[in-house]
Amino acid sequence: MHSHDSRIPSRGQGLSLPEPNQAAQEASLRLIEQIRAEIVAAGGLLPFDSYMQLVLYAPGLGYYSGGSRKFGPEGDFVTSPEISPVFGQCLARQCQQVFTQLEQPGILEFGAGSGALAVALLRELMRLDDLPERYLILELSAELRHRQ
Repeated sequence: MHSHDSRIPSRGQGLSLPEPNQAAQEASLRLIEQIRAEIVAAGGLLPFDSYMQLVLYAPGLGYYSGGSRKFGPEGDFVTSPEISPVFGQCLARQCQQVFTQLEQPGILEFGAGSGALAVALLRELMRLDDLPERYLILELSAELRHRQ
């Protein structure tokens, strides 16, 4: 058995990533400057959670707050709920089993993206006649909250 699978491109081989457009490059540079300023303000060390908060949620610049499309064919990635409701349907059946042990069944979804999982899950639970008392979404991105 070889240590390298020839079907998997190694770094720089066979990978063709699109070049970000000018606006995305400029936003990236502004975000880098903001992160640098935060590092200086923090005395040279920035905690990882602060760094990730900036990278993901800095107003108008972070990954989830910069305005670019995230999900689906035009976005950066596709998750299983975007492709098919099957994952949500399977998860709904597991939720239904847990609901039997709860007085007030509810669901809390963290980072619900486009809301596709919530839709598939709730549709299946409605079909099973077992909707939860409430379905909550905890979303830090204002842009994604609006879509959801």
